[in-house]
Amino acid sequence: MEIPFIVNARKDTGLFNSKVGIWLFLASEVTLFGGLFSGYLFLRLYADYPWPERALPVLPGLINTFILIGSSVTVVFAWAALKMREWRKFQIYMWITLICAVLFLGLKGIEYNAKFHHQAVRLSSEGAVQDFGYLEGHVHYGKLDENGQLVEVSKEEKKENPEGVFSANKIIFKANELTFALKRPAHEAYVKEILKQAGDQHTISLVGDYRVIDEKELHAGGKNRAQLEASAAALVVADGAVLSIDDLDEMEEAFLQARAHDKEIRTEFLRASWSWIRDEKGIEDISNLVITTDLWKERMAEDNEKIKNLMLSAPGTVRYKIEPPLTLVWRPDDIPKLAKTELKLRDDTVVKGELQPSPMLLGVDAIDFRHTALRAEAEGIDPLEAIKQSWILTHKNSQGENELKKAWICHQAWLRHLTEKLDKTNEKKGLEGEDRLVPTENDKYRINWDQMVGYARLDYDPERVYQALSDEGSGEKLYRAGLFDLGGFAGADHSNKNYHFPHVEIPRENVGFTSTFTPKWNTYYAIYFTITGLHGLHVIGGAIVLGYYLFFGRKMYDSNPEWLANRVEVGGLFWHFVDLVWIFLFPILYLM
Repeated sequence: MEIPFIVNARKDTGLFNSKVGIWLFLASEVTLFGGLFSGYLFLRLYADYPWPERALPVLPGLINTFILIGSSVTVVFAWAALKMREWRKFQIYMWITLICAVLFLGLKGIEYNAKFHHQAVRLSSEGAVQDFGYLEGHVHYGKLDENGQLVEVSKEEKKENPEGVFSANKIIFKANELTFALKRPAHEAYVKEILKQAGDQHTISLVGDYRVIDEKELHAGGKNRAQLEASAAALVVADGAVLSIDDLDEMEEAFLQARAHDKEIRTEFLRASWSWIRDEKGIEDISNLVITTDLWKERMAEDNEKIKNLMLSAPGTVRYKIEPPLTLVWRPDDIPKLAKTELKLRDDTVVKGELQPSPMLLGVDAIDFRHTALRAEAEGIDPLEAIKQSWILTHKNSQGENELKKAWICHQAWLRHLTEKLDKTNEKKGLEGEDRLVPTENDKYRINWDQMVGYARLDYDPERVYQALSDEGSGEKLYRAGLFDLGGFAGADHSNKNYHFPHVEIPRENVGFTSTFTPKWNTYYAIYFTITGLHGLHVIGGAIVLGYYLFFGRKMYDSNPEWLANRVEVGGLFWHFVDLVWIFLFPILYLM
């Protein structure tokens, strides 16, 4: 039986089957993205930390908006060309649509890549006044010198000699002992990294024999327990064995088998004990039995003596010594627990030794005190007083200077000019009370990258900053553009084009939390990557479908052009939806 309305539409509704199907599918898509947008708005409105504002580059997002709008137009032109039976025009317009999709994804990939390499740091919150200052920027490169100390490496040095150079956001630890937890058989990646860093100059050897009694020998009888424990059959890995993945796997397997055996033995005895209590002592409702009663203590004492001789009791950890001590370089993500003489890796491996100076070398392009101010206000402390005590403003570099503090002082000059400008606007428009224009929290407590550039070009001189803004025309132009690149303003030093973002060495103890601009950093970026990533998958899916019509649709066109036109119309409707979602995404994520 032929299915009706595949090609020709119903006369009463003007719809064919696939168009009804795509509208039903798009209805489900609306609920999906509607839920995501609603969740974003609720999380932003009730956020308990300063929500990022205008954190994404507007220009790439704006270009992508026009690209998608243009592709929505060309896909309509492609459909119209099929209706007019013009195959060549269809090909041209569909090619343009696919090129737009590739351009969109390319710009989005560039944007993603920038986020994956842009570092953010929250300072530690020790002391009476919590810090919670944020620094943003790019991590510099470093390597270990002959004494195992971190030294900075320039980009030129990295290119010339990349051996041993790493991103200077690592924890450096001089280790003399390793203890592996056999209950977590997931050591392979860490062992490989340790052996790689050890090379041939260090020996990592097992301390003591690792022995597990053979289950068959234990139950066969004829030997006492001491003889079994000392027998060659009980030896798994001998004392002094060099660290290897194979040895660890063998010990892990022996430990897990022994633990499973011991669990079975203990379960059997517990089951027998409950039966004894119920049958011999006549206690039916054992759920109400208090296990600390003398009756239970007496029974368990007897069981424990019997269990000792039946269990394999394999050691749960193995210890290796490192000779000579090895300086290891770790990513902070690998170390959930850190102390001066001990660190624990994610697989529960314990490394003992001594923590080496592990500063984070960062080129700072933004300073954010909004969270500090928020915390200070909650505790009844003046935000500016709390900010003054932040490590960001109190530290000094090797030359006894603090460029971040200079930038902050310049920012106060910028804020003073902004406040005066808004006051004049309020007076001119007669705005009073809550209607008055005032600097936002972002204006007061955050220094953006363009402002950092402007302050550096004016040699961190607050009077020159204020004067440059106050010069006739300059301040107005600056205000309207919303930028702070003072290269074109009076008072800027045009001779020095090699200005740089301030460089800081953040001691490891002052690093409260650090991450690139990925979902790990905060809720905003988790939502950003979720929604834009899902939207990107829709773009890819739509491009694949439209590409199929372009590259493999000729046969369908030759047999029935209207059939292909219907399919392209359905694909175009999906493509319009993808465009519509982005039109909502762009202002919500990029402009707000």
